[in-house]
Amino acid sequence: MTSNYVRGATVSCSASQAEIQLMLTDHGAHGFRCASEHGKAEVAFSSDDRRFRLALALPSALPSGRGSDPLVPDATQGSRTTQDVARRRWRQLSSLIKAKLEAVDAGIVTFDEEFLAYMVMPGGETVFEASLPGIAAAYAADGGRR
Repeated sequence: MTSNYVRGATVSCSASQAEIQLMLTDHGAHGFRCASEHGKAEVAFSSDDRRFRLALALPSALPSGRGSDPLVPDATQGSRTTQDVARRRWRQLSSLIKAKLEAVDAGIVTFDEEFLAYMVMPGGETVFEASLPGIAAAYAADGGRR
């Protein structure tokens, strides 16, 4: 397996976003949009007649000392900058999407199966967001039985 990765090199957020867009458009996606605000980012696109939205939590600021973000280590131990963490998260999202699309290409799953959780329902919620209450209720009703 070949890689363009060079130890110590960084990939910009915009480069990862462009890579995500290219991968998705190569698989028939259109209407690609990438936005970020208040420590959150999202990638949205359409495929056939369906819309999809993937959310990505981004660091809003470096915490002083040990913060709530587990990816940002204690500042006294050579912490990453907020931008370093953002670059890493965009890179990870790109890798996730690449793996999903490889599974689609291999015929293991369909595009809709692999991206089902991110499919946007007519009311604006993703399938994942819309199904959470029902899943929680089903488990609560089950009482932990198997």
